[in-house]
Amino acid sequence: MASTSDLEFGVMLSATSNDYGIPDEKRPEVFRRTATTIEESGFDVLVAGDHIAYPDEIPSDYEFSKSGEPPFTSETSVYDVFQVLAHLAAITDQIDLGTNVCAAPYRHPITLTKHILTLESLSGGRVDFGVAPGWLETEFDALDVPFDERGSRTDEFLDIFRRVCTEGRLAYDGDHFSFDTVGFYPSPSREIPVWIGGHSGATFRRIAEYGNGWTTLWDSPSDVETARGRIMNAWTDFGRDGKPNIAVLRPVNVGGDGDRILTGPADKVIEDLESYAEAGADRIIIDFFTTDVETQLEQIRLFGDDVIPSF
Repeated sequence: MASTSDLEFGVMLSATSNDYGIPDEKRPEVFRRTATTIEESGFDVLVAGDHIAYPDEIPSDYEFSKSGEPPFTSETSVYDVFQVLAHLAAITDQIDLGTNVCAAPYRHPITLTKHILTLESLSGGRVDFGVAPGWLETEFDALDVPFDERGSRTDEFLDIFRRVCTEGRLAYDGDHFSFDTVGFYPSPSREIPVWIGGHSGATFRRIAEYGNGWTTLWDSPSDVETARGRIMNAWTDFGRDGKPNIAVLRPVNVGGDGDRILTGPADKVIEDLESYAEAGADRIIIDFFTTDVETQLEQIRLFGDDVIPSF
């Protein structure tokens, strides 16, 4: 089946922060095997999520599981996303390495900016930066960051980061963060893509004010089409040229049974991807319905062999 869509494809490395039942001494090998398989299979980007410390108290209304229970507890090994991506930068050559998404308020803007610029340098210009305000209130409490300030703190970080990438040295005086002139080096040699996560009106405003595009998860093609209209309204309000990018993260099961989207024979998965492209998406990040590593690797290979060549 031929396609005229220009889609990029990525893979979510959720083993960095979800409970996979893998001994800690074996998990780095899983990261490396997954990264090399992603690159060998023709994907464009590998992304991972961002948490720092899981508290005992975690809400049981996690919207992306049927039970409402999140795929982690306070005993789950959670790896620093920037160290993992830097580790994988050393064993890959072509794929971009991204956060999907980094919770901006978890770190001081100077620290977070240093992480991004360091990874950009170590990877040879392959950083793909997804950012959002965050959602786990008890984790904010553990980090001593006011949860109700997460939106405004994200805005200040994005303002600082945008200026850093063009100015190199700057002072800042904001509602949450103030500092005298400091240098931010190594400096990037290109514009680092910034993807904004979320669904609120503030999210769509941030995309237009600071970002290159929107990143979301589990949205249907119709959801994407609706959101794209709202994003374009903000994009126009801010006088932006071109168009925003849209990335959607969804589980995939090539060859699987069932009536779920992105599940079934390769031709059916390709048709579903076409629906996303028609709705305005230009990147699909695949996740999985299983935490079995070997099954995930097989899905990556199947997707690379039977789906990506059609795009």
